Amino acid sequence: MAVRSVATLVENLIVGVRHLSVAACQRRFISCSSTLGDSLRDNHRQGVKLHKSQLDVAEGTIGAESWISVDTSNIDRHLPTPEVFKQQFNGIAYEELPIVYINATKNNTLVQVTDHKFNIITYTSCRLEGFKNARKKTNIAGQTTGVAAGQRLVRRGIRTVRVVVKGVGPGRMTCVKGLTVAGVDVVSITDHTPLKELGPRPRKIRRV
Repeated sequence: MAVRSVATLVENLIVGVRHLSVAACQRRFISCSSTLGDSLRDNHRQGVKLHKSQLDVAEGTIGAESWISVDTSNIDRHLPTPEVFKQQFNGIAYEELPIVYINATKNNTLVQVTDHKFNIITYTSCRLEGFKNARKKTNIAGQTTGVAAGQRLVRRGIRTVRVVVKGVGPGRMTCVKGLTVAGVDVVSITDHTPLKELGPRPRKIRRV
């Protein structure tokens, strides 16, 4: 009898421990989610902040945070200093070099050359070089326009220029390459593409 009662007590203890372990496993931790907006408009305005691992890394945006698209921490070392403006390039001061303005739109590439006093020297574009319709926005059209502008400069005795690029069209860099192919020495390339501070206007909210 004593052995049987001891065995029953041990069995009851084991069953109790099992119940405690099952109860501990079934405990659920309470977690709070982020506050949801009252409507679609509120959710649209709040937006979603992505982590760095979720951001798509685009070309030229290495090191950017989630809210800015360009890394501006080391921008000062890329800008010319006052000494550079007095520096001589092929016997001409930097601030007196002719300026080649390249406007690379999505449908055309425009090239305008001025002197340091902003007097126009020559002008050309993909359309003026014989490209029509959809061929104006190709890389080859941009390079041909750059070569034509470079040849005009060489005929005028201009061999050293600085370039100002505006826009993100397909003829953006091929036009600069065309200038160098024609024999023009490009001293510097400056990007004057306008960037909106707050980005483009968001789409209107869909009404259901």
